[in-house]
Amino acid sequence: MYNNILVATDLSPRACNALNHAVKLAHLFNSKITLINVHEEFMNKEELVMSRVSVDNIQESYKTTCIQAKEEIKHLMHNLDGDDVDIDIVLREGKACEEILELSETIKPDLIIIGSNGRDSLSEYIMGTTTTNVVDKSLYPVLVVPSISND
Repeated sequence: MYNNILVATDLSPRACNALNHAVKLAHLFNSKITLINVHEEFMNKEELVMSRVSVDNIQESYKTTCIQAKEEIKHLMHNLDGDDVDIDIVLREGKACEEILELSETIKPDLIIIGSNGRDSLSEYIMGTTTTNVVDKSLYPVLVVPSISND
């Protein structure tokens, strides 16, 4: 039923909960998981030049961040008993919603899984959260996994 599952993660606990659901579905349906991690803090080369910072130094910092993110994802998959799941890890720079939707158009997933913890800031009330925007604009089914309350 679900051959290809796209999971969006920012490596937060709520996103880990969403990944946990994806791993369970992947085991159930022998699915492939494409996991996207978007870094909005990354600037492109033109932005770096305009801000007059060393492009080489910043890009090296970005490379380190990406390596750490991939290692953290592999560690999460191991902790979720997902070592046997076929997984592609995609790291992107830009706006999370746009990158998630763009990747979905490329891979055409059977399901997108994304975590949610509600709106945390005024801008999210005005502009909407990444989750809300993905649900509103996606051409593919989206499973929203709420965060686990520690109350």
